[in-house]
Parts: sequence; structure tokens; C-alpha cells
Amino acid sequence: MTMRKLNRPGGQTSFLAAAILAAVLSGCNSESNDSESSSLSSADEGSVQVVLTDADDAFLTYQVNITGLTLVREDGTEVDVLPATTEVDFVQYQELSELFTVASVPAGRYDSVRVGLDYSGADIVIQDGEGTAYDASVVDGDGNAVTSLDVELTLGDDQELNVRRGGLHGLTLDLDLAASNEILSYTPAVVEVEPFLMVVAAQDEEREHRARGLLQSVDTDASTVTVDVRPMRKREGEFGTQTITLTDETEYTIDGEELTGSDGLTQLATLEADTALIAYGVLDSDEGTFTAQQLIAGSSVPWSGDDVAKGIVTARSGNVLTIQAAVLERDTKEADFTESLTVTLADTTRVTAWHLDDTDIADISVGQRISVAGTYDSETGDVDVSEGSVRLKLSQVSGQVVNTSPLELDLAAVGNRTVDLFDFAGTGESNDDDADPDAYTIQTASLSLSNLELDDWVSVRGYPTEYGVANGDFSAISVNEISWTTTAASFVAHWLLDDTDGVTIDSDALTVDTSRATVRLRLRGVSREVSNLATVSRIEAAEQGRYAIHMAGEQDAEGSAIYSDFSEFLTALAEAQTGDEPVGHLTARGELDPETETLTASMLVVRFGDVQAPDDEVIDDRESGNPSSRHSRESGQGGSHSSGGHR
Repeated sequence: MTMRKLNRPGGQTSFLAAAILAAVLSGCNSESNDSESSSLSSADEGSVQVVLTDADDAFLTYQVNITGLTLVREDGTEVDVLPATTEVDFVQYQELSELFTVASVPAGRYDSVRVGLDYSGADIVIQDGEGTAYDASVVDGDGNAVTSLDVELTLGDDQELNVRRGGLHGLTLDLDLAASNEILSYTPAVVEVEPFLMVVAAQDEEREHRARGLLQSVDTDASTVTVDVRPMRKREGEFGTQTITLTDETEYTIDGEELTGSDGLTQLATLEADTALIAYGVLDSDEGTFTAQQLIAGSSVPWSGDDVAKGIVTARSGNVLTIQAAVLERDTKEADFTESLTVTLADTTRVTAWHLDDTDIADISVGQRISVAGTYDSETGDVDVSEGSVRLKLSQVSGQVVNTSPLELDLAAVGNRTVDLFDFAGTGESNDDDADPDAYTIQTASLSLSNLELDDWVSVRGYPTEYGVANGDFSAISVNEISWTTTAASFVAHWLLDDTDGVTIDSDALTVDTSRATVRLRLRGVSREVSNLATVSRIEAAEQGRYAIHMAGEQDAEGSAIYSDFSEFLTALAEAQTGDEPVGHLTARGELDPETETLTASMLVVRFGDVQAPDDEVIDDRESGNPSSRHSRESGQGGSHSSGGHR
């Protein structure tokens, strides 16, 4: 093939090698000062906060090993900021960012980052339009199994990491699965990986952040707690320290007791050093501070002697819960994805939940998102929590309004799972009172519903109501109307044939012809059947965004580029289109106007080069939202899933 070198204009964010992670680079307290930066000695140090985030709803689990994370200074100095190989399931970070490590590095300008990834024991599970799960194998563009990748990206002039003495700087690794993976088939389940790394000089302050670790000290006067960071399930290793700010509004769960504000801070100060702790809150891009909105500590953190299961309750019979598409974290530090497991409750089971008072096992109903800590029996697939605990997490349901007073929905999904997977038997006082997914009743208390009309699509966050009680099916904390113009849309197009007319430049926008492409268009919270009614034929730029060109299979840093200026992206795209390779893949996220078929994109990746064609089943799934019956478990495909031997 003829490979054209991409220009490097001033608005370009970076050149990069092919990679699986997309990195968001933020300079907290790192305003550019050329004279000061060039005079800094390598002995002077600043700190870098590394955060992991993002995922895609086509994947139920995407677990790989990160084997290295190296920052390279412009003078060639290399600093490895990852102390140990770390297993990461990126699907866990769809709405959450994890504080990964806080590392001290020599001051100066860092112009590249190298990331090592190990797929040899990857646990990757995909789901089709019916919600059926498949344990997928991973191949590259030539159909060969993917093992390990060591990828390096070169940061553009306006995105170099300028570490200043005493400064705190943010670096977010943002995985974009839609741009990096192509589902080729379900039977057998095969995913093609064409890793791609996106870089942008910003942090997503709207996203919730999590910090996990061991308590180091508490300062009651300053209302702060300092922790030794232990990301994911790590219980040892030097991942740095982080000081977390606590406020009067911070909610605590300490040794099973729920507290707020000063009461929680006082109780926290009584805990011994190295007590396990998890904080949820907000990272400030300007100050580099972490402010906790919720904090869990002591025995409420399921680390010591417990097996942990996370998922959504799809059925309940008496004191036995069924969880489908569950992540199981063994106390032996192994992590598995399992198609289904059961959880056995008892009156002695401890139950906690923010926003709910005096919780017990009666508060656990169908549709509830939970994290349980207990003892797992590998032979029965049961987690016994009679002496363990269950934490109720905020749950989300979405559907179409069929009644406004009271609010009733025709449910489409619970979390990211289709409603057809849920059995609501037993949720009411009698069979006649069981939750009806066609008329799912929402308790809205004092929430305003004045703007809602019949047939509107809404997304509701809150908790399913008490199991076995007919007082409404779901208690809402928020009700958000879903519309094409206000809700994030994601668009993926894959051209099956060499099609030089699939993407063309029209003035200051892209024209997209998908007549010979497979397409996936999703509006968050809306059923696939409704999403598939819309079409994308034009892509424009949002006020701020990331726009990338990627040459498939090219590991050379000159092979791909990211732009913050859309006009410069279009110029580079026009030049790339004069080469031998056609556009094979396009991924975009933004807001869609269905009337004009225009997507205003805040993220856009155009990939050149041959990519394996998905099979007919995948095409059916994407185009109709109604996959073939050959996907079903009865066909003999799929089954339970477990992690590979590397764990």
C-alpha cells in the first residue's frame, strides 16, 4: 500500500501508534511556561494522577492486563509509572473513572507515552441484540490471535505533559471500545482488535471518580483523609498516595454503619492505618483535588476473606437472587465473568444503600444493581451472604411513557440489559400486583413531570421498591427526558466492500453513504428498535471535540493523527483519501438531529484500510436490531464464562 505521511499542523493534538487506550491529557497546575520548563532540573519532581475510564455497551466485560505505562521526556528520559502488571475490566468504567496511580516523576516536558497490553488471557464477552452473552476470541486484522501489544504515542506540541516542580498533573486513559473493536461474529464469537489511542487536553469532570486504597492518615481539622492508592483489586504495590477532601455533605458507610458529615469524619479518624477504603467523588482539573461525595471504609469494603459479585438482579424467589452477566471477584484475587449466578440471603445479611434509610433484604428487588460480599461455591454457582453484605447501588431503567399520572413506562431496558431478561414474578403482594414491564409504575414523589407527555422516552435513576409489596415498582431520584437533541448518540459504520464514496468531504462537514455498510446507531436509554429508525448522513463538528484519522495495521507513529481543529482534520482527511486505502470504519459520538440526519460530533474516528467483514448474523443484528435465533443458548453456543489462566 502507499502510506501517506499525515501533516502536523498546529491544531493537531497528537501523532500516535496504534493502541487500545484513548488517553485524555490534562495539565492541572501546568500552564505552559517555556523558559521555566526548560530550566528545570531532572532532580526536581512533580506528580501525575493517572485515571482509567470508559467502555461500550456492546461488551459485558473487557478484561485485559496493562503490563506497563511509561512516560518519555523529550530528552529521552523514561519513567515507568506503573509498579505492577494490573488487570483491568474496562466495562466497569462506563460511567466511572478509577484513580489508577499517583506517581512522582522528574520535572520537564514529556512528549510520548508507552502502554503495554497483554491479551493472552483476555476475558472479553459480547452481547447481541437479545442480550445473549458470548465469550469472544480476539484476532487482529489478519485473523491472527492477539497476544501482547506494546504501543507508543507521541504527544503533539500543544498536548505535551509539562510537569512542573511541585505541580499535580492529570493523565486519563480513556478506553474507546467502539473505535478499537469490530464484532465479526457471534457463532463463534470473534472480535477484531485494531487498537487506537485518543489524546485530548481535558478531563471529564462530569464523570464520577473512584479512589480505592488503604487509609494512611486522617486530618479532622482540614477534613481530609490520605490513602495509599490500590486500584482495581490490588492489595499491595506502590501506586502512590492521594489526599481526599471531605465535606459536610460526604456520606459514609463505616463498618456497616451509615453516617454523614462530621459524624462520619470523627468515626473515620478512629480507624487504624491500612484500613481498606473506597471514595467516590469529583476530581478538579484545575486544582488536582479529589472531593469525596461517598466514602466506604472498614468491614464495609469487601476485601478481607470475601468473594464479591456485581450485577443486576434479574429474578428473586424468596431469599434467592438471580444475577445475570455478573462479575465475580474471588478472594483469591481471581476475577471471572459469569453468565448467571445465585445469591442466597438471610435475615443476618447486612444491607446498605445511600438515599435509603433502614435497609434490609426486603429492599432487594428485581432490577436492583448490587454488589454482594460473601462466600462463593464454585460447584453450585451460589454466593452465600448470610454472614455477608449487600450494597444497593443506584439503578437505572428506561422506557416510553404510557401514563403520566402516575408515571408508567413501557420498559425497554434495565441498566444496559434488555427488559426481556428480567422475571418480575413475586415483586408484588400477589401475581396480579407484580411489576408489569409494559406499565412499569414509577414513584416520583415531588419530582416535576410537567414536561412529560405520552410516548416520551425517559431514563429514571433510583431503586426498585420493596420486594413483594405493591406500592409502585420503582422509586425515582431523577427522571430525565431522552431526546435525540439532548442525549448522547453513538454511531458506528463499517464498509463491507472497498467503497471510495463512503465518506466524502462537503465544505465544513462529512457526508456519509452507508448504503454498502453495516451500521450501529444508538441513543442512550432508547431501545434498539427506536434507534434504528434514525439515520446519519452528515457529520459536523461540535464546539469542542476530538477528530482522528487512523491507518489500520500501521504501528508507525506517523500513521495516525488526532486533531482538535475540525478544519485541519478535514484537510488531513482529504490528503489521506488520495492514498490507496479506502475508508473501512467510522466511529462517532455526539448529538443527532434525526430530521436533518446530522450528527454533531464531539468524537470522531475515521479508519483507513481493510478490516474483516462481519458475518450475516452481525449484519442482521445491527441493521434490524433483531438478531437471528441462531444466537440463542439452545443452539449450543455460549455458556458460562470464566477468566483465562493468567489469573
